[in-house]
Amino acid sequence: MRLRELELELPGLPPELDGLRIAHLSDFHFGVPSPGIGAAWQAAAWARERRPDLVAITGDLLTHPRGEPMLRQLVRILPRPAVAVLGNHDLAISRDPQARPSNLRELEPATLLRDEGRMLELRGRSVWIAGADARLIVRGRPKLDPNRLAREADLSILLCHYPRVLDRLEPGKFDLVLAGHMHDGQITLPYPGGKLLLAHPRAAYTRGVYRGAAAAMHVSAGLGTTFVPFRFAARPEATELVLRTAVR
Repeated sequence: MRLRELELELPGLPPELDGLRIAHLSDFHFGVPSPGIGAAWQAAAWARERRPDLVAITGDLLTHPRGEPMLRQLVRILPRPAVAVLGNHDLAISRDPQARPSNLRELEPATLLRDEGRMLELRGRSVWIAGADARLIVRGRPKLDPNRLAREADLSILLCHYPRVLDRLEPGKFDLVLAGHMHDGQITLPYPGGKLLLAHPRAAYTRGVYRGAAAAMHVSAGLGTTFVPFRFAARPEATELVLRTAVR
């Protein structure tokens, strides 16, 4: 289990938001047996102890609806404000035979964003948090336009389960993208200087920070598992992002 702090420079970040802390959690996959259950609770307790300015959860909350009571218990211990989006497993858009659709419409006290956004005031500045719907990409084809979720704010953040959303964004729409989905490969084969992801060998965005023409993005390695209840050379992860004003 990896619990880490990561500084991330953002061009144009207002001085008041320098040092803003965002706990990024992803891919609980509650509802099926998995060591990810313990990892998710450890991450939630860690976030509660650190008390960040914002908690962001980027989808695949549930693999099966029977995990909903546990999900709601976990969300209640998280610091506030907390925002979340759904992932493909929440809607059973997956080849995973264990996946069943859930009917999450809200996640109080966290705010569940389903192709919508909320304006928050953090450290005296406006922060727009948008959440792209899990039906953004279905069977490899784009279905929704995430750019229409953008609003003017001092800091604009997009939550989307799929890292590929970065390639669909127009410059200037969002400052930061938070994504999950990849599990850092979940089962990988390490080799000198890297590792082979068995499930997504050609994926462009797997874990960590990426900078595109449109925005910076952090992809969480996530906490749970799919298909099989274990990981290999792909540790579960929770990250506290510390935003910094980019030095020119």
